[in-house]
Amino acid sequence: MDDDEFDRVAQILFKNVTSLSSVGTAGTLIPITQDTRAVLCGDDSNNVIVVAIRFGNGRCLVFAHNGYLSIFFPNNTTHHDFVKNCRQWLSGGEDAEFESIDEIESMDSVKNNGTILVWNGNNDKNETFIDDLRTFIQEGGALVCATTAWGWLQNNEDKCLSDFPFSCFCASLGVKVTDKCACTPDLIPFKDEMIQFKNVYNVIEALTNEPSNKEYMAIVGSTIKELDNMLPDSLIETLRDMVLNAESNVIPTKTSPITDPSCRQQSIGLCGILCGLCDTKAPGINEFPGDFDDTPSMETDVMVNIQSNNNEWYCTGMFKLVKIIKEYKDNEVPPSAGTTIQIDVSEQAGARGWSARIGCHDDDLRECDELRRWHCISICKPLSG
Repeated sequence: MDDDEFDRVAQILFKNVTSLSSVGTAGTLIPITQDTRAVLCGDDSNNVIVVAIRFGNGRCLVFAHNGYLSIFFPNNTTHHDFVKNCRQWLSGGEDAEFESIDEIESMDSVKNNGTILVWNGNNDKNETFIDDLRTFIQEGGALVCATTAWGWLQNNEDKCLSDFPFSCFCASLGVKVTDKCACTPDLIPFKDEMIQFKNVYNVIEALTNEPSNKEYMAIVGSTIKELDNMLPDSLIETLRDMVLNAESNVIPTKTSPITDPSCRQQSIGLCGILCGLCDTKAPGINEFPGDFDDTPSMETDVMVNIQSNNNEWYCTGMFKLVKIIKEYKDNEVPPSAGTTIQIDVSEQAGARGWSARIGCHDDDLRECDELRRWHCISICKPLSG
């Protein structure tokens, strides 16, 4: 399937279909690579709820709510045209059957010919099964899958998305599953203009060509901070250059606050990008109280033991609990801001769900009429042993 055909996948799936019914509070998905396409959005382009994937010789559709999977089985007569279009695109044949794999334990029992697999991702699978499923798609198979990620997290309170097998599976195909909830009407209309940005690669390219475009900046800023380490180095460098070369009118400081609504929106987008760049010091941050005038001393291989029977905050008494992933010569001074750090959980007993917050608090100023600092100065990362 070439790019031109893949670019038309949304129009193919929604041929003679104007909308899709909401089945509950959907999550959101982020199509990242060139082998993914946004298909349907909620209230705006950030609320992607259906993504199409080409993987090897196979094809896949991902939905951000597992309630949608019921429409693909014979006892459901709703959305007939949409299901017909999905069947046609996924398998190229009208007679392809949909087969649930929720209850099976091995891909060995799956029919290989004329079958479109259906997987409710909230039913966890082991690594062997997922590897075999990925191979099935790569060799020309078809899959419809879905999850309600926020629901999975509610049922697994001591875990995070990195522990979620379906999330890891989607990541390997170029799609990020988030814990966010989408805003959608009862009938979600299909609108071409909502999916003008096919994936993260595409929107970053558009922003590079028009760095002052506030719409592009808002989309990139809201998605990048969700991606952790899923972007290639080339795109990270592009975004870093964009931040470091930003105009002064979008860099908030105490002496030059941002009041213009358009500049404020661009600044918020830039801050979102900064949250996704782990080793970049924010421009203008030297005016913010708490930034160091002199480079602080650095401690490596620090071990801290924390025990608790309650959900509590713990201050380590250090600005960073770190194991520096870099060797310095004796005459070199390691940098404070922008240093890559690593926190290793050597042993963890009892409940999981610990996280590390970098930054003093999570006050978000995006709704303020005036920005005297970056609207977000904190980021939280889950810890797992």
